[in-house]
Amino acid sequence: MSKESPLSKLLGQLDREYSLSEEFKNRVTRLVERLEGLNLPAEQVQILLGKVRETYDRQVLVESCREESRRSLDRIHSAIQSYSSALNNINQRLDQAEAALESLLSSKAAVRPVPPRPSEEKAILPFDKEKARALAAFVSISSKNSRIN
Repeated sequence: MSKESPLSKLLGQLDREYSLSEEFKNRVTRLVERLEGLNLPAEQVQILLGKVRETYDRQVLVESCREESRRSLDRIHSAIQSYSSALNNINQRLDQAEAALESLLSSKAAVRPVPPRPSEEKAILPFDKEKARALAAFVSISSKNSRIN
């Protein structure tokens, strides 16, 4: 058996030291195997050892940033889904309020007797006050919904 090369030794150490993707480890291993076939001077082997270590250090940063980015995207996606759900709930409530208002207005209009109005007196009838309050409430809800969208 031949003596293990310094590059192979370093790879074994780095593979134990760092938890990196198998794809990365295999690519570096194949590259080192190709380099071991060459008769390199000790000075160049030392330079390669430093480069391999630097490559592993950079890859740790790349893979951790990639993982953090994926988690951030998952959080953003979750927030968007929550926001969308809240908007759907608001729209459903607005639709219900609008239907209730229309129902109220149509039922009151059908039952409402036409009172004689003196020409000089312009008093507000209780039904008109109720109608005005309902319309104001609906406008307020619609206004809030338009600001959300």
